[in-house]
Amino acid sequence: MAKIPQQLVEEVRERVNIVDVVSPYVQLKKQGRNLFGKCPFHEERTPSFSVNEEKQIFHCFSCGRGGNAFSFLMEVENISFPQAVLKLAPQAGVDIDDSYLDNQSNVQVDSETKALRELYAEATKLYHHLLVNTDSGEQALAYLTSRGLDESTIDAFMLGYAPEGNILYEYFQTQKIDYQLLRKSELFVEWSDGSLHDRFTDRVLFTIRDSSGHPIAFSGRKLTSDDDIPKYVNSPESPLFNKSNELFNLDLAKDTIKKQKTVILFEGFMDVIAAFQSGVVNGVASMGTSLTVEQVQQLSRLADKISITYDSDMAGQKATKRALDLIAQHSRLSAQVIHIPDNQDPDEYLRSNDADAFKQVMTHNIEDPVTFNLRYLQIDRNLNNQTEFFAYISDALGVIATVEEPVVRERFLRQMANEFELSYEALQDQIRPLLLRRQAQQPSNQRYQQQKRANDSSQAYSNTSNVTVKRNVSRVEKAEQILFAWMLHDNDVWLQVTNYAGFSFQDVSYETLFMIAMAYRQEHQQEPINDMAAFMDYVQKPELTRILASLADVDPQLFNDRDQVVEYINVINNEAPLEERIRQLSREIKEANQLQDKARVAQLSVTYLAALKEKQSKNTKH
Repeated sequence: MAKIPQQLVEEVRERVNIVDVVSPYVQLKKQGRNLFGKCPFHEERTPSFSVNEEKQIFHCFSCGRGGNAFSFLMEVENISFPQAVLKLAPQAGVDIDDSYLDNQSNVQVDSETKALRELYAEATKLYHHLLVNTDSGEQALAYLTSRGLDESTIDAFMLGYAPEGNILYEYFQTQKIDYQLLRKSELFVEWSDGSLHDRFTDRVLFTIRDSSGHPIAFSGRKLTSDDDIPKYVNSPESPLFNKSNELFNLDLAKDTIKKQKTVILFEGFMDVIAAFQSGVVNGVASMGTSLTVEQVQQLSRLADKISITYDSDMAGQKATKRALDLIAQHSRLSAQVIHIPDNQDPDEYLRSNDADAFKQVMTHNIEDPVTFNLRYLQIDRNLNNQTEFFAYISDALGVIATVEEPVVRERFLRQMANEFELSYEALQDQIRPLLLRRQAQQPSNQRYQQQKRANDSSQAYSNTSNVTVKRNVSRVEKAEQILFAWMLHDNDVWLQVTNYAGFSFQDVSYETLFMIAMAYRQEHQQEPINDMAAFMDYVQKPELTRILASLADVDPQLFNDRDQVVEYINVINNEAPLEERIRQLSREIKEANQLQDKARVAQLSVTYLAALKEKQSKNTKH
């Protein structure tokens, strides 16, 4: 598939107005040079989403998203860069050849990937046929119907049956499929003599599809009661299947997830399928109980909230804890835990209750992450033992200290005081250092979020108000932001910084952008980068275009005094290591607390406070 020519991309971008692209999704109001509205990527009461028509970029001061017209469309509709170009081309009055439209509707794949997809599609059809239309599949079909699945659900999920023997291999042999392709597919097991044999035999098969609906793997459940045979056999990773990236049922669920902005994370395939049949169609499952960073990132592009509905056994609770911790690292996502009554899993509950009862559970049996963590910390702890009790209180206060809203924190502290007959004032005293330490460690964008929430709760939106809230950033981050913005626009500053021996940006994102900008300048005769929208097209990565969008807020008056260039360089070179030392000390204190090494905690705390004073002293001098 041919790549869309860069000249065509630039023509579309130059002719389209970002205001026209954003307006169908956001109600914009003019304030000063920019237009403002409520961000379409998260809920908010006070508009913080800004569109700069002159520079043709957008930026949300709250969630940090930013970019040009293409990246806005990519984010809001969850489409690729080429798809965004094609969608805006008619609006820009640019003709696109029909062959581009046809080619772009499909994902670009190489010949081997295409051949493997065809193999899996054929295997899926064969296994499904054996399940629903043959005598050999009767037992497997009876098993699925005994689990409450109807014919339409079995068809929708293309469930199948693999009988004894090598029926799949023999089927492909009749089609003269290349031996090496069969090996790479991982549909077969290779014996020592080089012969291939069906990986799945005498098993009900759950078909795993990618987000576009292509079958890419199987999970097979045995029908016999032989304890020597594993209950489940899963496809190993292959050129098509990476279990860290895939989510079961995402292809059928993604449209509903995008509409509802909520996804339900189940533990097992049968839970997802049973929920789907009951009308809860925004459920997915990870490959096993371990949610991955890649899966969370994938869901964040579709949803604002993840509801976790894992089993109530110890493995399920540990998986829930891990999932909550992963989701907490993603600033856009919120999480909650859904509890199924009587320690049942969702599939079991649906077999003994109707769909309406299940939907009520999904809506009302909810626990917030803090409550879950406080309960989780009590597992396997003897709270009648004084040492374990105070260890629990210490850990619990650490959890409560993560709550940003003071009123909510107070509620949890009072609950703890009442439950364990403790002094509320004593708990306040004990949590205060944790709050101060957390505030010192917080990234600037989190501190800004707290400030903005406070503003949201006390300040109504006004047509004449200025909604641009200044982020409370660190000196290092501010120096990197100003210096990089200055370098892009001023060739002399670019040369001054690049010729400074040993200089590099401390933040990985800025250093990455710096390297990309070097390549971009080489392709554009070393000219300054004044067309930010064009540079965003070159960068394309959303996390980096957001940073570029934020550079539009740097006051141009800061670029007047060339002596400040050296000052910014010194701040980046000298103060960033101190901040990293503070973060490292904080991590060591946390580890010592977990090990209950009080002497080391005290020793590290002294060093930590000294480093904080040193940082404060540097800030005061400047």
